[in-house]
Amino acid sequence: MKTEDCCELRFNLDERNFSHVLSAVTLSALAARTSSVQSPHTSCIWIGGRFVMRTNLTERSLFEGADRFLCSMRWVDGLGAAEQGTFTAGCEIGCNPFISLAQSGPETSPAKTFSGQVTPASVLQDQQGLLARPNSSNSWLGQMATGVRSWGYDCRVRSHAYDQGFSSDAEGSGKQDPVYPAVELLSIAALAFFADVRGWQPDARTIRYFVWNQSVSFDVVPYAVAHRMNGVEGRSYVASDRGAAYGKGAAYKFFPESEEDKGVLTRASRRT
Repeated sequence: MKTEDCCELRFNLDERNFSHVLSAVTLSALAARTSSVQSPHTSCIWIGGRFVMRTNLTERSLFEGADRFLCSMRWVDGLGAAEQGTFTAGCEIGCNPFISLAQSGPETSPAKTFSGQVTPASVLQDQQGLLARPNSSNSWLGQMATGVRSWGYDCRVRSHAYDQGFSSDAEGSGKQDPVYPAVELLSIAALAFFADVRGWQPDARTIRYFVWNQSVSFDVVPYAVAHRMNGVEGRSYVASDRGAAYGKGAAYKFFPESEEDKGVLTRASRRT
């Protein structure tokens, strides 16, 4: 469907998958930066189980821009623990989503799912090494690889071992776990550059996000996903981290499928 010079791009992103929602945030932010999409008709919406963008970018040009940004990302080590540092992308300086900004309570945020033996730089570099270049179809977004770690935000990754009470690394199949490089990198880009997940926390282990069922402009997506826009219809979800195993393995965490938060009223539910 076209509106003046805009067309619809539809992506198979699951609103119950925390990493997919983060991916939508990054795609929207990168589209908003592109001068060719500055039109009153550009917008995005979650509808019919998909994320839909109305833009005059082609799918390939959007993915090519995203690919360039993701490949430019770097982790700069700080002083102290493995999670101390910050992300950069070219001349941009991002933030560190792994540490807590609270004055009391846990020192780390729920976004830190790895133990001290893993560094953000190694995860980032390994994922970038397996990221395939965009082609003429949206297979770039759904590409799958094995042999690298996940940030833990994609509920599709490693669940076969977690649900048995041990990590896949511990039982020897970690190198066979499927990982989706484009989604992994889009997810961490959202947290490092385009949305501060620490503003979405109702408590130390939980993240609450919002998916909107009416069109909003790309520029306001960080506010929409944080449920900071009055009168916007949609659904609220809760994502709570889980230990990847029992005992020492619990240092590794991941986010299973998010649950709809019935306690958060949207404009639509207030009418009933």
